[in-house]
Order: sequence, then C-alpha cells, then structure tokens
Amino acid sequence: MNSSYSTSRKLPIERLPSKHRALSQKAIEAQDARESKFTQAKAEKAEAVIENGRRKVRDLFGSSKSYSELREVMSRENEAFRKLREPPGGLDLDLDRATKNRLKKVNAALKKQGVEPSQLRDVVRATGDRLNEVLNGQRGTVRPGFNLANNLTQWKGLSALHQYALDWGERPPVVGPVEPYDWQIFGPEFPYWNLAFNEVHSDGFVVQRQQSVFEKFGFVGNIATMVLGDADDFDFAHAIVDTEVVFNYEAPASGRLEAIVDAILTLGRHKLSIRNEWGWSEHWTHQRNYLSLNLFHPNITERSLAEMSHFHKTGAGDDSWDEPGLTPSDHYFGQMVSNGTVQQGEAFFVGVGTRTFDITRANDVGVDSLSDWGWLIRSVEVRIVT
Repeated sequence: MNSSYSTSRKLPIERLPSKHRALSQKAIEAQDARESKFTQAKAEKAEAVIENGRRKVRDLFGSSKSYSELREVMSRENEAFRKLREPPGGLDLDLDRATKNRLKKVNAALKKQGVEPSQLRDVVRATGDRLNEVLNGQRGTVRPGFNLANNLTQWKGLSALHQYALDWGERPPVVGPVEPYDWQIFGPEFPYWNLAFNEVHSDGFVVQRQQSVFEKFGFVGNIATMVLGDADDFDFAHAIVDTEVVFNYEAPASGRLEAIVDAILTLGRHKLSIRNEWGWSEHWTHQRNYLSLNLFHPNITERSLAEMSHFHKTGAGDDSWDEPGLTPSDHYFGQMVSNGTVQQGEAFFVGVGTRTFDITRANDVGVDSLSDWGWLIRSVEVRIVT
C-alpha cells in the first residue's frame, strides 16, 4: 500500500498585513494536516477492504495454498500467452482462439479446486463495490459547472458586471464607495500559485502527475496517469491533483465567500486502455475534472468545486477509449461558495484553479489511465454573502 500528500506553493505570508499573517499561516498548516490525515485514512480503509476480500477468497478455496496454486497457473498461462505472440509464429496467431484456450485452462484449474468461476466473480465484485465506496470519497462541496454559451441567460443574471467584456480585461468604472457585498474582480495577472497532489494506490500501480501553472496568464493544467502493468487481484489507484492561481483578498463584510470563475478550456482529454480477462475479472475507472475555489482561512475546511467533466468506464476485456472532454476554446464557468465564514477586515489568500480526481480499481486487468486538462482563468468575481 502506498500513500502520500505533497505540495508546492508560492504564498508569501509577508505580502499580507502583519496582523493577518498568523491567520494565513495557521490556515496553510491546518489544510496540509487535514489532507495528510485524509490520505492516510483512505489508505487504511482501502487496505482493510482488500484484506477482507482476500480472506473471503481464501475461505472460498479452503486455504491460502489452494488459491496460491491457482495464481501460479494464471501466471504461467499469461507467460505462455505472451510467448505465443512473439514472431515469427505470433504474426499469424489466431488471437481469439489463443485467448479462449488460455481462459479454458485456467477455468479448469479453478474447478479442480472445487470453485466455480461465478463464485469467485461474486466475491471479487462485492469487494470491488466496497472498494469503490472508499475510493469515491473526497473532500469538497460539489456543484455542476456550465458551458457559458449554452447558459448565457443564466450567466448574464449572475452578476451586473456581466454587461462588461470581463474576458477582454474590461473593468467597470468605480462610482462612489464600494459596498460591502459588491462583486470584486481579480486577474489575470495573478500574483501567486498553489499545487497539491494526493495519491493512494496498491503496489502494482504507478501513479504520476504533471502540473503546469503560469500565474501571469491565469493558466492551470493537470496531467494524471495511473498505470498497472502486471495485474494482480484487488489492485486500485486514487489520484487528486490541484493546481491553482492565488490572489490576496480582504473581506469587506462577514459571511461566506462566493466566487464566479470564468475559464477557457485549452485541452480536455480522457484516455483509458484495459487488457486481459479471466472469467471473474473486474475493472472500474472514473476520471473527473473540476474548477475549484480554495480559501486559505482557518474556518474553511475544504475546497468548493464545480464539476466540469466526468468519464466512467467498466470492463474486463481488451478495450480502449480516447475521448475529448468538453470543447477546447469554449468558455465555461463555475459558481462556488465557501463552506465556512470569514470576518470583516480579515486578509487572506484565495486560490482558484482546477482539480483532477481520478480513481480506478482492477482485478486481473491491466490498466493505463490518462487525463489531461488545461484552463485559462479569465476572470474571478468574488463577494461576501450572508
């Protein structure tokens, strides 16, 4: 079992008023402590589910030795199958027939142990369903995101500022004092940034990410990969990637912080391939992308999210998908509200960006999962709501 939580950030505390620096430092430390604890707890829960599944499998076979013997047969047949595909003989191989012969031999070995494929499949499926419940949990309040052009009437009604071309950098004239609950506009340019990565996975998986941030232009991007080469029983992987641009904010009133984020999609892609199949194999993958709001304030205990794309596949045989997520160059928006309150006059950091949340689990199925997302944050409107 592997788990970790890591961060990299440009959040200069000294850029805040001196009386508010301790507030932000406390918030940063608390956020990191929560995420680390969350990661560790998820790893422990997943490990308990897997161990319970393996115990039920051993009970089905009557002993761990009998199940190990089956795994050895499966490994030998996989190796023999790979050799069949080598040239020159593999060039003319009837792949469907070879696959069926491999499955037939392993099913015979399974029945020799007194176990039907359907019995093993039921145990695997029940364990997988419980593992899905554990892996699906994440921190964050989620709302749906919107394509701006397809929801133009709603967009215009959200803020009086939407009569201006905010995306082109047009800013409304300031007439008189700013009222406490008025919208304020930020970026680009954005001065700071924040990156975070949360991973939990079984030993067979390799989980990696690439994060890109150009705060001057408001660009945030994530690439997440989860690769399982040598498939075993009850493999799983979980990756949360957060990339954010950050700005200073001073609350003009007390209450929750509401934000409207307008962003242009530069790239959105869901890619997945799976391979191998036994009669009891199982596989399940989710890839999700969000726009995000992250307040570095002690009263705010989680990010607020706007879900932009969701890709879900199941299967056990050889298959692959490469699907666009949304429409590059289109505008999208998320409307998010913090899950806690701030006090009038407090100064702190506010982050907006994108979250990638990818999870997969597999039983004797090889997995190669990739998600690739990039957003240009064109404007962020912020106000306090009661």
